[in-house]
Amino acid sequence: MFALITTLTVSSTPLSMSPPAAALNHKGAGAAVVSDVDSLLIEGQSNYNHGRYKEALELFEQAKGLGTTSDYQSAELQLGLAESYRVLGQYKKAEELFKKVISEAQEEDAKHLNKKYRAGVKHTSDLVPLMMNDLSILYISQSRFPEAEAVLDNCIELGIKKVGPKSVNLALPMNALTRLYLKWGKFDLALAENDKTLALFNTPALKNNWLYAYTSFNMAELLNHRGEYQKAEKLYKAALLGVQDLFGFDHEYCSVVLEPLGDMYRQEGRFADATRAFQRVRKIRETAFSREHPDYGKALLNLALVNRDEGKYAAAEEFCRQATAVIVEALGENNVRTAECWIANASISRYQGRYSDAEQLARKALELDQKLLEPDHPTVAHDMVELANILEDEGKDAEAEKLLNNALQICKTKLGPDHPDIAAITDSLARMLAMRKEYDKACVMYRSSLVLAEKSLGKESTQVVQISRELAQTLVADQKYTDAEPLLKSILELDEKLYGKKSPELACDLESLAEVYSSEDKKNLAVLLIAQAAEIKNALPGAAAVSKLTSVALKENAARDRTASDKWAIVIGISNFKDPSINLKYAAKDATDFRNFLVLQENFSADHVQLLTDANATRNNIISKLGDGWLGHRAGKDDLVVVYVSSHGSAAQEDVGVNFLIAHDTDKDKLVSTGLPMQWLTKIIQEQVHSNRVVLILDVCHSGSAAYDTKKSSGRAASESDFIDSDDKGGKGIVRGHGLDLSNLSLGSGQIVLCSSLADQVSWESKHYPNSVFTRRLIEALQCKGKDTTLSQAYEHLKDAVGAEVLSDRGAVQSPNLSNKNWTGGDPVLSTPVASHHGVGRK
Repeated sequence: MFALITTLTVSSTPLSMSPPAAALNHKGAGAAVVSDVDSLLIEGQSNYNHGRYKEALELFEQAKGLGTTSDYQSAELQLGLAESYRVLGQYKKAEELFKKVISEAQEEDAKHLNKKYRAGVKHTSDLVPLMMNDLSILYISQSRFPEAEAVLDNCIELGIKKVGPKSVNLALPMNALTRLYLKWGKFDLALAENDKTLALFNTPALKNNWLYAYTSFNMAELLNHRGEYQKAEKLYKAALLGVQDLFGFDHEYCSVVLEPLGDMYRQEGRFADATRAFQRVRKIRETAFSREHPDYGKALLNLALVNRDEGKYAAAEEFCRQATAVIVEALGENNVRTAECWIANASISRYQGRYSDAEQLARKALELDQKLLEPDHPTVAHDMVELANILEDEGKDAEAEKLLNNALQICKTKLGPDHPDIAAITDSLARMLAMRKEYDKACVMYRSSLVLAEKSLGKESTQVVQISRELAQTLVADQKYTDAEPLLKSILELDEKLYGKKSPELACDLESLAEVYSSEDKKNLAVLLIAQAAEIKNALPGAAAVSKLTSVALKENAARDRTASDKWAIVIGISNFKDPSINLKYAAKDATDFRNFLVLQENFSADHVQLLTDANATRNNIISKLGDGWLGHRAGKDDLVVVYVSSHGSAAQEDVGVNFLIAHDTDKDKLVSTGLPMQWLTKIIQEQVHSNRVVLILDVCHSGSAAYDTKKSSGRAASESDFIDSDDKGGKGIVRGHGLDLSNLSLGSGQIVLCSSLADQVSWESKHYPNSVFTRRLIEALQCKGKDTTLSQAYEHLKDAVGAEVLSDRGAVQSPNLSNKNWTGGDPVLSTPVASHHGVGRK
C-alpha cells in the first residue's frame, strides 16, 4: 500500500490498515456471509480512515466483545485496535498489542510456510508485513530508531524467504527502511538502501508501479535534506506524476508527495509555489477524508507556516486557530500534535515581537510533550530550541543557553552523534557565544557543527559553506588571521564549485580574505582580491547607488567630553498595517528587539523608551509622541534622543518633492495627506524636541509581501500606489524602485540620520533569523567595541557586516548610510551613562 509513505512521514497520520475481509468466510467454507463482527470492522476502519479515531476505537472494542470467528479476523481486529491506540497516543497499549498479534501471526505463519494456500483463503501471515511496518512507525514516532530498524530488517528477511531476494515486493519494507534512515539522519544508509530498492525495478514494466513512485519520493526527500533543491523538485514532481497516473489527480497519496514539496518551497522562500501546493493538499484531504480529520488540520497548519514566513500574520493566526480546533477535536488536547500547533502559534507571535504570548505558548507545548513523551524525546528537544529562540530575543540568554545545551544532549543521546539536528543546535549555540564575544567557545562549537555537517551532507554542500563562513568571521573578529586564511581559501574553492566564478558568494568571501591579507600586511594580495570582488559586485542590484555614498565626519570619542543629562527613545515598527496589502514581515519584531536592546544593553530607562508597533503606530500617535504629547515635553537640550523607525519608505514624490514614511493607517494612494513626510519629521524633531543630539535610525526599505512594480513606474516618480503582492524567489525582500536618498533630506541642527540602505537599493531580511539584516547587525555593531562603542565605530562595522550578509545570501548590494548636520558633542555613544534620572521635564 502506498499509504506507507504517509505512515512514515512525520507530519501525517498513518492510513495503513488493510481492507477488512468483508465478504470472506474466515473458516474458508466459501459462503460469502458478512458477520456482525465484519460489519463493525468495516465501520471502524471507515471511521479510522476519516480521522474519527475515538469512534473507530469504540467500534473495534464492540467487535472484540462479540468474539471473532477466525484467526484472520482476530488478527485484523487486533491490528485495528493497536493502530487506534497508537494514533490516540496510547503508546504502551499499542506496542503490547502489536507485539502480541505479530507473535500469534508468526506462529500461524510457521504452520503454513512452504505449503500451498487455497485460492481466496486468507491467513494471518498475510498481515505480518503490515503489522511489522505499523510497529516500526510506533517506534519511529518515539525515536526508538534501533528497534524500528530491527523490526524492518526482520520484515525484509521474512520477505526474502517468501518471495526471494529480487522480488519487487521487497520494495515495500525496503522503502520503509529508507524512510527510517532519513528520519534518523543516517543519509548514507538511506542512499544505499534506496539504491538497492531501485535495482529491484530492472524492467520498464516494473516501474509502472506505486512502489517505484515511493522509491523516487524517498530519493527526493534525501536530496531535499542535502539542500539539492532543484534535483529534489524534479523527483518530487516525477513521483507525483506516477501517483496521479496510478491513482488519480485527487487521490490522498498525492498529498503525501505535495506536503514535503510545499515545505521545501517554503524553506526556499517560494511562497506562491508553497501556497499552491498546500492548498491542493488541503483540498485533497477534505475530499479523501473530511474537515474533521487531523491530517486536514495538518494541511491548515502548513498554510499557517507559509503565511507566517510571508509576513501575513492575520492569515497565519487564523489558519493556526483552525488547525488547532480540528486536531483537538479529533485527538484531544493532550496530544503531541496539539503541542505542534502551539509551537507554530508561538513562532507566529515571536515573528511579530509578541514575546510574552510566544513564551507562554512555547512553555505550554514543552510541558505537554514532556508529559506525553519521554523527557529526552527529540520532540521535547525541538520545543526547547523554539523556546530558547524566544528567550534569546527577549535577552534571557542564560536560560536560552541552558535550553540549547539540554536539547543538544537529548539529540546526541537519542539521535546519535552524527544527526543533522545536532549540527543545527550546535550552530545556534556558536552564534550565541560569538554575539557575546566568547570567541574561543564559539569556534569550538562551529568546528563541531562543521564536522557534523560534512558527515551528514558531504563536504561540498551549501550548509557546509555557510558554517565555514561563520567560523571564518568569528576567527577574524578574534583577530586569529593565521587560522582564518586557509579556511577562507577553502571556502573560495567551494564557492566556485557550487556557485560559479562570478557569483555574489565568491565576491563576499574574496572581500573577507582581502581583510585578512590587509591585517597580515599583505596589501598587494588584498588589492587584487578587492578588485576581483568589485568586478562581480558592479553587475549586481544596488551597486550603482554606492557611488553616492558619502563619508561621515564625527569626532571620535568626543561624547565623553559632554555627559548626557538624560536619554530618551521612541521606537516604531509596523508589520501589520490597516491596509494588509502592504504588510511587512519583521518590522514590529525589529522595533521590539531594538527597544529591548536599548533598555538591557544601552542604559536607557524602561520608562524613557516608548515602543509603538502596529495599530499603536498611527500617524497621529507618532506625531503626538514626538511632539508635546511625550518626547517634546520631556527631552531637554543636553539629552540624547534616539528615534528608530522600521516601516515602508517611499521615494520622493514628483509633485511635492518629499519622501514619506508609512504609518499604520496611511493610505498608500494618498501619501501626501496620510503619510509622514520625512522632511517634516526632521523639522518637527528640530522644533519640538528640544535636544541638540538626536539620532534618527531608519530601517525603511523593508522586506515583506508587497513589491514595487517597476514596470508601472517607468518614466515617472515612484508612487506608493504601485505596491503589489509578489513572491520573491530570492528570499523575503521587498523590491521597490527607490530607497531614501539622504542627500536630498534637510537635516536640522544636531541631527544624525542612519539609514538602512542607499537610494535605489533594497533593505533585506535575513535568511537565518527573523529580523532585517540591518537591525540585527546594528544591535551587534553598537557593541562591537564594547560598551563605549561610538556611532561612527558602529557604522563602520555595520556597513561591512550588512554588505557581506546581503551579498552572500541575496546576491545584491546593500549599503547603510550615515549623515549629519551641525552635530554637537562629538561622536555619540548610545550606552553613555546619564548625569541623573531625577526629575522629568525640559532642562
